Amino acid sequence: MLRWLYPRICHLCHEECELGLCPSCLASLPRVPRPICLYCGALVAGEQQDAYHCAACSSQPRSFSVARSALLSTELSMGIIHALKYARVAYVVPALAQAMAEEWQASAEFRALESPVLVPVPITRKHLRKRGYNQAEELARALASLLGLEVVQPLIRRDTEADSQTRLSSAQRLRNAMEAYSLAPPYAEGKRTLPEHVVLVDDVYTTGSTARACAKALKEAPGVKTVAVITALRAVLD
Repeated sequence: MLRWLYPRICHLCHEECELGLCPSCLASLPRVPRPICLYCGALVAGEQQDAYHCAACSSQPRSFSVARSALLSTELSMGIIHALKYARVAYVVPALAQAMAEEWQASAEFRALESPVLVPVPITRKHLRKRGYNQAEELARALASLLGLEVVQPLIRRDTEADSQTRLSSAQRLRNAMEAYSLAPPYAEGKRTLPEHVVLVDDVYTTGSTARACAKALKEAPGVKTVAVITALRAVLD
């Protein structure tokens, strides 16, 4: 009866489907094309002298070990993320997680991780009250279900004067992020521990400031050796 009253439909074409995006619409969203920087996952043109350095990351701190994204940021895919974050369209999460799982399985760096845990990027209390959920946590839980992994939440996000990164420059993003993220007290004090390998989960990778700040905080936890990053979308910067 509930399925009849509230059928599961595709966010884009409105046909009935199970994942929030039907297979056809999900397949139509562009994946991140190769070649990419093997470190940060940025799109690169042609051959690189060093496959693990690109213009986007060569001058940035390297707190995480590798970053990958499932989908290329386009007007259509960003519209889906915008609906997830600001219109409570959480039913698209399973489809986005499916694309992320496919990227994980296609990446040797992720397949090589032994017994990792997934850590969602936290959001501020204000945004949590407004949205009703943390979109990164929803993605992490859906991805964990597909991959048979555990989700833990050792990070906290402090409210700052600029608690949104959207309109900040790259330098401002990094400075704001470094001030915003830290380990929760039980992890910082060693009362709780993390495994050697941790995978940070977020919705969009833009400049990498959030990923770098969160990875830096996670590496302060005893025992953590590597922090990888996976996101649903990869933004294309001019």
